[in-house]
Amino acid sequence: MTPINKLVAFTLLLLWYAPLEIAHANDNELLSQAKLNELLKEYKLSGVSVAVIDDFNVVYSATAGEKVFGSGDAINQSTAFSTASISKPVTALLATMLEEQGKLSLDDSVAKYLTRWTLQKEQFPNPEEITFRRLLSHTAGTTQSGFADFYKGDAVPTAIDSLNGVNVPRYDSPISLAFKPGESWSYSGGGYVIVQIALEDLTGKTLPELAEEMLFKPLNMVNTTMYQPDSPLFLQNVASVHHDDLSVIQSGYPICPQIAPSGMWSNALDMATLIIEMQRALNGDETKVISQAVARNTTQIETLDVVGGWGLGWMRLEAKGNLEWFSHGGSNTGTGGQIMGTMRDGRGIAIFGNGGNPARIPVIETVIATVVEKLDWKKSLPVVKQQVPLELLNDFEGKYLAGFGETIEISKQNNQLFYQGRLLLWSHIESGGLVYLGDGEFGVEGYPNRLSLETVSGKKRLKVSRKGSDKVSYFESAPQ
Repeated sequence: MTPINKLVAFTLLLLWYAPLEIAHANDNELLSQAKLNELLKEYKLSGVSVAVIDDFNVVYSATAGEKVFGSGDAINQSTAFSTASISKPVTALLATMLEEQGKLSLDDSVAKYLTRWTLQKEQFPNPEEITFRRLLSHTAGTTQSGFADFYKGDAVPTAIDSLNGVNVPRYDSPISLAFKPGESWSYSGGGYVIVQIALEDLTGKTLPELAEEMLFKPLNMVNTTMYQPDSPLFLQNVASVHHDDLSVIQSGYPICPQIAPSGMWSNALDMATLIIEMQRALNGDETKVISQAVARNTTQIETLDVVGGWGLGWMRLEAKGNLEWFSHGGSNTGTGGQIMGTMRDGRGIAIFGNGGNPARIPVIETVIATVVEKLDWKKSLPVVKQQVPLELLNDFEGKYLAGFGETIEISKQNNQLFYQGRLLLWSHIESGGLVYLGDGEFGVEGYPNRLSLETVSGKKRLKVSRKGSDKVSYFESAPQ
């Protein structure tokens, strides 16, 4: 798997029994309106929508900026954004809900359900290995990481055109395999397009129809849709996408025929609704449409690999405040966001912005860091108060292959271990201390996995594991 494939990855609630009262931003809130406006101006972002969840309720929501920069048309609580890859966990939920209804098995080959398109032997020599579970967890080995956006007047391909590599910028050949299914991990929007076609062929309904019927309408997510801007059922109150110079990109409304991986539009409050439904389900509380089994199945870690952790649709690599999160980011050209909810205790954040990565990402990171800090969403690592054996410290020192074509270096200073490198999928090169957790395991602040050492055939490697999961992966020792 190439480094580019690895790195391409990659931002109104009604209570069940009582009316919802949402606290809006003011100078005494988590983020004042003045602070949000300041962030938009500093990073040159057109607009933003934020919602914060605590104890299974929305405790803060705010918007700032404009749908079209300089227009005076303000973003409000109902304004929807192109959410990009946040479409993926929604697609995974739909597939898992259909399994619960007895209409499919996640461990079946999708070939069993496809009628309009087939897994050709030339690209997929063993079609039975291409299962829903592997496609939804990016372990099927499928190519086509992400897709270009289209706009009104463009020759918009169909989803099947995309799989066939027809009229699709970035890809001039059919989707195929980069590695044997189940043996590694690679972010694949193309894999989600296969799921889209399979679900539509199985049910006789389009993915937007399924999402509306099974999730959006029952949860009263009235500002969320998978219909595209060229559909009469598209939303009216939407934020335009912007270039880095704050000019609008073409019509402002990207059309994504690859709906499952990147075609949803929504806003912070609607995504907060989905997060809370997931959290109530995980907690065993009464819910509207997502059962505890579906919530557990989609958040169960399917692979650690070198990416931190991944479930079905949901990322399991976040560890803000050393808490366990299910999350997903989204980044289409000129738009995107981040949604995240804790696996326990009902905390969460949803945030969207209509601007390019250099503007949007630092605003999102600042907002999330501020919320975690002000609400004191921090948990200490379970430090063991004992002297770390010197032999263990010495053994850990060295360089290890961490994916992305890069290495992690572990060094010893004053009887403590430090690392430098990239621990998570799209993190920056970082450095920090390793915290001894006992039994030969070390942790890192803000990193969900545990590191221990193994020696195989005289060669040492770092074992990457997670409490509560039987999945493991390894950072092999780097050549000297």
